[in-house]
Amino acid sequence: MSVAGYTLSPRAAAAEARRNGTVNAASSTAVITGGDPVDMVEWFGGGQRAAGMVVTPETAMRSTAVWRCVTLISGALMTQELGVYRSTPKGDFIRVHGHPMDRFLNREPNAEMTGAVFVENSAVQMLLRGNGYGLIRQARNGTMTAVDFYFPWQVLPFRSLNRDIWYRFTNEDGSTEDHHASYVLHFKGPGLSPDGIRALSPISHHAQSIGISLATRDYEAGQFERGLMTNDYFQFKEAVSGDQRRDFKEYLRNKARGVANAHNPLLLEHGAEWKRVAVTAKDAQLLELLQYSVVDVCRIFGVPPNMAGEVANTSNFGTGVEQQSIGFDRWTVMPHKVRIAGEWTRKLFPVVGARTPEFFVWWDDDFLLSGDSKAIAAYLRAGLGGNQLPGWLSQNEARRKVNLPPKNGPGGDDVYSPSDSATAAAPPVDPALDAALADDKDTANAS
Repeated sequence: MSVAGYTLSPRAAAAEARRNGTVNAASSTAVITGGDPVDMVEWFGGGQRAAGMVVTPETAMRSTAVWRCVTLISGALMTQELGVYRSTPKGDFIRVHGHPMDRFLNREPNAEMTGAVFVENSAVQMLLRGNGYGLIRQARNGTMTAVDFYFPWQVLPFRSLNRDIWYRFTNEDGSTEDHHASYVLHFKGPGLSPDGIRALSPISHHAQSIGISLATRDYEAGQFERGLMTNDYFQFKEAVSGDQRRDFKEYLRNKARGVANAHNPLLLEHGAEWKRVAVTAKDAQLLELLQYSVVDVCRIFGVPPNMAGEVANTSNFGTGVEQQSIGFDRWTVMPHKVRIAGEWTRKLFPVVGARTPEFFVWWDDDFLLSGDSKAIAAYLRAGLGGNQLPGWLSQNEARRKVNLPPKNGPGGDDVYSPSDSATAAAPPVDPALDAALADDKDTANAS
């Protein structure tokens, strides 16, 4: 069977036949042929067992280190606005404000979330499961109407007989629908699974490290829950029966359960003695294990440990907050930005034949990388042409970066360039912009 010229695999053909009314349950006749067994287990809702813990993307988020790394990266992505840019024949990149696709990138990709929330949730799934998905909806006339968000466990990618990639989406009501890859936004993390379609799952490939982090926290919480340390023991001088042992254990559970009852006195009979092995948390290296588990998780996501709350060691990116932010954005966030923007570009502005489209999607991030308020003021002054040097920003562009309205009248969109005359005039000064820059400088000096 083929649809719109695409030859379908038996599974996709069964789904198409079901929509035509010839098959009642396509899912019962579809043979799932996944590549990676771990990915297939996750798709059916299972997980790996490591260090005595069941490790899934959901349970992994119970680890404070995993939570911080994932929310830190996804939060950094959602705060940097996506936009449509146009490339000129000269190689210039110009932001196209008001492009029709801005609605789906920044405002409202669907009726349930904003553009920033869509980016954040897609990044969370990409960081946990390695893959994030969005389905492009179109009207009958081909106009794009929405981009629906789907969890990875709701999506099953597969190949047709002619090697085209298709995606099976499972909706909340249990119905399924198959769509060609040209209508699917597939945000992939690093690497490829054996099927060549999906990316690798960080949680699956590092289940041992995350399991250790979860097990360490559970062990620590269990110490407070039990009230008694696990290295406590009781010695009886007289023989006790099995029933007496059971009664005594139940007595201990009720008497010393929880932190509030940890110091309650015990009533011991039959010459019993309460003894404790002198092993402290330091001797058991529990604190070192907790610290190591945090660093190991940070290593998985490429986050500096100090940005995840582990401040025992100095940062590799320098001591200043500005240098830490620049290094984090450059080495950790930038690869994800390239993947997300590239997928948006590939699906919104596809390549037709050998012709490269003039539009592409990228992040408006240059202003965020410029540093603190003092560095921002210096950046804008240099961009406007300070010290009689050629500028690269117009006054309206600079005003837009500090949330000021554009300047009315001529010269607002001109970029300053010094003349060859020895009496070159200084660049025009905008009083409102100069006041904003002065406020930034005063704030930086006060801090």
